Amino acid sequence: MSKYYYENNSFVIEQFDQAKPFSSFLPGMAGLKGIPMWTFYVNRGQGVCSFGIRDKNSAIMEFSPASITYKNVAANGFRTFIKIQGQDSVYEPFQSARPNTQASRVMKISPNGLTIEETHAANGLKTVVNYFNLPNDDYAALVRQVEIINISNEPIQLELLDGMSEILPYGVENGGFKEIGNLLRSWMEVYNLENGIPFYHVRSSTADEAQVSQVTSGHFYLSFTGDGERIAPIVDFEVVFGGNTSLMYPDNFATASLAEIAQQPQYPVNKVPCGFSGVAKSIAPGESLTVNTIIGHVNDIERINAKADRLCTAEYITRKREEANSLVEDLTSDIATHTSSELFDAYAKQSYMDNFLRGGYPFIFDNEGEGFVVHLYSRKHGDLERDYNFFSLAPEYYSQGNGNFRDMNQNRRNDVFFNPKVGTFNIKMFFSLMQADGYNPLSVQGCSFNVESENASKLDELLSSAVVDHHEELMVLCSGKFTPGKIINFLADHGIQLHVSEERLLSGILALSQQNIEAGFGEGFWSDHWTYNMDLVDGYLDIFPDKKEELLFADETYAFYDSAAYVQPRSKKYVVLHDEVRQYDALIEDEEKLEHLGRRMNDTNWLQTEGGKGKIYQTNLFSKIVSLALNKFATLDPYGMGVEMEANKPGWNDAMNGLPGLFGSGMSETFELKRMVTFLLESAKEFGERSIRLPEEMADLFHAVHRAVVIYQENQLDSFTYWDIVASVREAYRVRVRYGITGVEHEVSLNVIEKGFSAFLVKLDEGIAKAIELGDGITPTYFRFEATEFERIVDENGQPDLSSSGLPRARVQHFQVSALPHFLEGPTRWMKTVTDSQQAKALYDLIKKTELYDKTTQMYQTSVSLDSEGHEIGRMRAFTPGWLERESNFLHMTYKYLLGLLKAGLYEQYFGELKTSLVPFLDPAVYGRSTLENSSFIATGGNPDPEVHGRGFVARLSGSTAEFLSMWRMMMAGSKVFTMSDGELTLTLAPALPGWLFDESGKVSFIFLGNTQVTYYNARRADTFGTNAAKISRMKLLKNDGTVVEFDGSIIQGVEAVAVRNGEVATIEIFMD
Repeated sequence: MSKYYYENNSFVIEQFDQAKPFSSFLPGMAGLKGIPMWTFYVNRGQGVCSFGIRDKNSAIMEFSPASITYKNVAANGFRTFIKIQGQDSVYEPFQSARPNTQASRVMKISPNGLTIEETHAANGLKTVVNYFNLPNDDYAALVRQVEIINISNEPIQLELLDGMSEILPYGVENGGFKEIGNLLRSWMEVYNLENGIPFYHVRSSTADEAQVSQVTSGHFYLSFTGDGERIAPIVDFEVVFGGNTSLMYPDNFATASLAEIAQQPQYPVNKVPCGFSGVAKSIAPGESLTVNTIIGHVNDIERINAKADRLCTAEYITRKREEANSLVEDLTSDIATHTSSELFDAYAKQSYMDNFLRGGYPFIFDNEGEGFVVHLYSRKHGDLERDYNFFSLAPEYYSQGNGNFRDMNQNRRNDVFFNPKVGTFNIKMFFSLMQADGYNPLSVQGCSFNVESENASKLDELLSSAVVDHHEELMVLCSGKFTPGKIINFLADHGIQLHVSEERLLSGILALSQQNIEAGFGEGFWSDHWTYNMDLVDGYLDIFPDKKEELLFADETYAFYDSAAYVQPRSKKYVVLHDEVRQYDALIEDEEKLEHLGRRMNDTNWLQTEGGKGKIYQTNLFSKIVSLALNKFATLDPYGMGVEMEANKPGWNDAMNGLPGLFGSGMSETFELKRMVTFLLESAKEFGERSIRLPEEMADLFHAVHRAVVIYQENQLDSFTYWDIVASVREAYRVRVRYGITGVEHEVSLNVIEKGFSAFLVKLDEGIAKAIELGDGITPTYFRFEATEFERIVDENGQPDLSSSGLPRARVQHFQVSALPHFLEGPTRWMKTVTDSQQAKALYDLIKKTELYDKTTQMYQTSVSLDSEGHEIGRMRAFTPGWLERESNFLHMTYKYLLGLLKAGLYEQYFGELKTSLVPFLDPAVYGRSTLENSSFIATGGNPDPEVHGRGFVARLSGSTAEFLSMWRMMMAGSKVFTMSDGELTLTLAPALPGWLFDESGKVSFIFLGNTQVTYYNARRADTFGTNAAKISRMKLLKNDGTVVEFDGSIIQGVEAVAVRNGEVATIEIFMD
């Protein structure tokens, strides 16, 4: 039976191969000056099951989905074969394909490494395997350490073969290998065998096209013993396995000695090569045999040949393993937490790391000014269980990765709390990526830089004084788009000598550069992506409330992303199918626009004046928020309740992909729109003497929508007619801005903005009330609309006017609404707008009485039963109940709901739910994996298989980490940490902590703003909320210069509050009565 526990900074699973199967991964971080490698593992075989560089198409060990990997890893993963003198058969530790009751197996999962152990008393051996990704060097690699320990009382003579049964040569793409792997063997070759370091790559490009290129980069395999003795690996799998193509048993090694095998010829051509290291040794009792293997990738194998002697030392491996551990420890120290729960504290660090693995870790590059913010270490959340996502880690120094707009946006929500120096960067990035039509690109890439043309002479001067050679190449590199990693990699690859440090050269180049946001359309326009933008604004103002006016109006360089994807008007996308009207072909890729403006579809392009031929249009944040709120308000459904899914994609719940075709709309977005409108109104009142400039097209849209609302509110229009007018105005506006804008601006006072948006808010509240009534007191999340009256559109010849997909087009004259069964998302978003705690409590009680609460697992789930729905709503209906998005505990949404309880002040309810819903407090034997790691979803009681109830699936990288960090932040520091009082900055720490989270001495500590250690002293171990709560009585600040400042009460004001925010305070001790 498997056993789970946390010990010595590792999550331990005994008999891991008998536990519920799961997959996970190493973080894939190599430090600022290292090259990352992605590495996945499962709790079968020897753990690691796939790894490589950049993406799936550069795998060293083949990438396969989790369901396939669980079956194949025992053959295709790492293998260890041991022949013990006196025994007839070959012993293979960790082989999970066959039961072995004599083997005791343990897996230890650390933040940046993996260890597996097998103890086999009958054979007198203990096998320990350590894995980690190599940090802080000029190549990417996975390090594997294998130690064979003699635990018997007698010497053991053995022969060992350890390695990989298949190594994919560089140049073999993942999909191609799976489909035409037999053909691709013809290109495969292993080089550099004469130097004892095999170098694997195809001979040339494999595509069937006119341009053929030679491939010179490759993967290498370097093995040596613990004593530093190099081992020449075996690269022909037939030398190990003979004719046993199942690879389950080493037939040839079983009958031939290592000495004999070494003499056998190898032919690593027309086959997938392998990599095995062989050692023969007699091991005394208590002693061990160690084999270290570095498996990596380089552009030029001579780089490894030249320094192989330095790499092949135990000291090098030990140092790199320590660096790998320190790398994660240093990065996660931002959230170092001490409570009574060691698991909770470790979970906070794990969640923080997993959050920035998707959103990026904000690093401030020196540019001889305020610095450039670049998010390092991120990647799109693709893995063995998310086999549908294509991840990418740039194989360069200062590595950045790809991601989706929504994911990066939400995972950066708390950046400013952990590092105030991030400032407005995320706000500007994600608001600039909002288009003039209110939509946004899907794919967000790492930032690039380029030296501005007017700085070319300064760059020439800098390079002339800083570099010895390759001056011209660097000029060309810096004049185009580059990343900091590309600059430093170029220096390393070409061995360029410098007169200054790398850091000084890089900061000098960046000082002459502009930073570029990089994004691409991707696919579709989701209806919810914009809803995360205001979280960034709120997070910034929570730390910088004194800079609100500056934030909204001072920076006039916010742009509008401009993609060539175009939302079709209703006349083009309302079609008839089986005598019912549907909304299909809603989005087109505008080839005419691309040709007219000379653009490519997925390039980063910005809205320009003069019809797309002039300058990039720029404005301030307030105007961007007005634009976004206006567009979304103009997209309310025919009943004025939800925001329409009119652009071919649904909202957060991707699995409701059929709803856009059913004229679906979402209340979740409406509640977020209300938040945005409320913010605009508050800001307009606060800065009412100001005015803003809007493009004339946008100003006209604002006035037209405002007029329609006023007429509607005067009871001169019914809901449908109002909707039809506003939709027509919206469509006309999109035609006007299709290629660009004129550049003419209209000045609009904030008083006029306030008047218009006040009317909008009344209309929103009316729609919200109507929705709640339809949902019997709980807001529905989704609506769909049936066209009960419509006419078919005909052309001038009286023939049906056909859409691009060949369906007759229609004009709808009346819609009938119906709400889908209850989902958790709508009420969760509603909770964010509720300001009365009693109302929030009533909503909480109501939700808990519904099927949204799963009594089996004592968790919340995405929706009630969908059995009554047809399959047309989306793939979610086709999923098994309690699985993926359907009626499961989708951790992101459950955590968002719990955060809503916390924000509403429902502390008792929140901490009660935490004990059955927060991952570190779950039973790992039920959860089925480390309870330090989140899952995308947990199977609920509605699943027909009781064995999966409460079990987590799809590892780690999800929005749940962002929600937890927000919960952690409120628990530790309170909801509003910085405010303005009488013109002074005020810091108020108001933790929401239950007594049981204080340790035995009554302490809880955490890191505030990534710099200051805050410690609460609560001798009574009382809750900090409710009756008889522990209250702050006094505080003591220790500044970095040694100065001590003491306060009575719970408020820090003025210069001392500024000092805390600026990172000038080392510790704050807070004493509670």
